[in-house]
Amino acid sequence: MTTAHTTTSTTPFGKALPWILFITLMFFLNQTSRMLLSPLLVPLQAEFGLSHTATGTLLLFTSMGNAFSIFCSGFLSSRLQHRYVIPLSVGCYGLALISLSHASSPDDLRLGFALCGMAGGLYFPSGLAALGSIVDRKHWGKTISVHELAPNLAFILAPSFAEATLQFTDWRGTLQLMGGIAVTGALLFLLAGRGGRFHGEPPGKSTVPALLKRKDTWLFVLIIGVAIAMEWAPYSILPLFLVNAEGMDRTSANALVALTRIPTPLLALAGGWLTDRIGEERILLITFAGSVVSIMLIAAVHGHWLTPVLFVQAALPALMFPAIFKMFANAFSPTERSLVLSMTMPLVVLIASGGTPAMISLCGDMGSFGLGFIILGLTGLTCLPATRTFARITSQLDS
Repeated sequence: MTTAHTTTSTTPFGKALPWILFITLMFFLNQTSRMLLSPLLVPLQAEFGLSHTATGTLLLFTSMGNAFSIFCSGFLSSRLQHRYVIPLSVGCYGLALISLSHASSPDDLRLGFALCGMAGGLYFPSGLAALGSIVDRKHWGKTISVHELAPNLAFILAPSFAEATLQFTDWRGTLQLMGGIAVTGALLFLLAGRGGRFHGEPPGKSTVPALLKRKDTWLFVLIIGVAIAMEWAPYSILPLFLVNAEGMDRTSANALVALTRIPTPLLALAGGWLTDRIGEERILLITFAGSVVSIMLIAAVHGHWLTPVLFVQAALPALMFPAIFKMFANAFSPTERSLVLSMTMPLVVLIASGGTPAMISLCGDMGSFGLGFIILGLTGLTCLPATRTFARITSQLDS
């Protein structure tokens, strides 16, 4: 059984920061391994002769594997401490990348992408649980903003890493190099990491139905799902979109995608600060509204006008996540959080980071990537009333 003192901490933020950064490094390796697959879609499409839909659907296989492992993470963390689930996820991701590098057919690619997703999905519930155990709750906004540096740095470095390594090797060598780095990082955390020395709440008849009946559970699913789709789907499809619809070469497309993500690490930190200053509800209303407009503009503008739109589109999701997870932390207890994530994130990941890129790719095969971006943008409108309701519920719980 978990106890209060094992799942929460009164450690000051400054003292806990080195261990927060170590967990963030694991998240960075997890996210870089995942995001590396997107800039490699162009050479994979060329080598295996895949259509836009077949290429984009590879990411759906990753999301299917990811969804399955997130669902299983609740059972795993109830038996294995979060402290050990984190390096298990990162290390297995590295091995999955190495396995994927030996693919010789489209079926091998689909299996390899699915295995990558299965490895990566174990991290997130345990990573958040470990963070909550090493820092005081009042510093949760800052802690999440530091943790969110990982995906935002990965958005920059994954395409840059891909292009740099493709200068002296092929996509197989790129995957093998990243796989080796991930396995090394996992071993280091296994030896020296801290946080998460407790088990998660096991899924059961007394816990799952109660959480599924709560309105705030489903509001969180909607808000986090649309936010992930708005961050992940454009990033995933932009290389294909820029090469096939805008006529750019692969190197220029990957360089532009990386360039638009350069401001996002600072914006992730700013998101934590702004969340504490102006509140979660206000920042989410602003960023969701801005994201709706910027994503739909991708379909409407071309040439030099597209670049500033892509910068704005990339910037806004980085501001969202500290606010979303602060609301999440206020809504659910420390022992509930990993269970809620393991129950809800499979659906979120499957639709947001798998189904949405596949939908945009299908629209591309139909002759209009822009239609896919418009559909995604319109979906974001649902989060405006959902954010107001979720903020009202969490404020009542906090009081």
